[in-house]
Amino acid sequence: MDCLSTEIRKRLIEKGASMVGFADLKDIPENQREGYRYGISIAVALDPSIIAGIGNGPTKDYYDEYIRKNNLLDELDEYAAEIIKSNGFRAVPKVRKSVTTDETILKTTLPHKTVATRAGIGWIGKCALLVTKEFGSAVRLSSVLTDAELEVGLPINESKCGACNMCENLCPANAVLGVNWNVNMNRDNYFNAFKCRNEAGKRSNKLGVKETICGKCILVCPWTQRYLKLKENKSV
Repeated sequence: MDCLSTEIRKRLIEKGASMVGFADLKDIPENQREGYRYGISIAVALDPSIIAGIGNGPTKDYYDEYIRKNNLLDELDEYAAEIIKSNGFRAVPKVRKSVTTDETILKTTLPHKTVATRAGIGWIGKCALLVTKEFGSAVRLSSVLTDAELEVGLPINESKCGACNMCENLCPANAVLGVNWNVNMNRDNYFNAFKCRNEAGKRSNKLGVKETICGKCILVCPWTQRYLKLKENKSV
């Protein structure tokens, strides 16, 4: 299936994906992965110039970028599923309308970032976002489930954040507990999702939008800052 994996990655990158990874989901409970063995993780990077402008809170430009990239991810999900089905396999694109959040725990059945860590794209930061070496946490994610045997990446099982506590120190909600993630850890042991959502809701209300967005932890992450600086230097 090396050829199919190569084709999927190449075509998704051409269509706007920033990163594409393939995951073996065998260690995930079968009901969470809907009986499918493999997952495709798709990441699109956020515009660095827009991310650089959210130090004092989310902006209209940031909200528009957020919606743009979410729409693009839905398109990429559907496109990947078409490629897989044309090769005789089954695929389920996990577009936004098909993903629901359990409001009692603020979790989805199979988070996109879980598929991403299984694919080796990145790790979970102390702020509970995926962190990548290439873009920091300035990415939006989506997933496709499939029975096509793909050339999978090496899973990342532990945080690479080390002693860094930038997101903990600067989180306006005090939602980050300063604990390094590992694959066996419950999110509640390192991050308070309810505090995060409440604060993001207040910031979104000031902006006049329905989505709960903040972005502070994205901006202050040293890996994101590295991405922003690299882009800034290339544009000079």
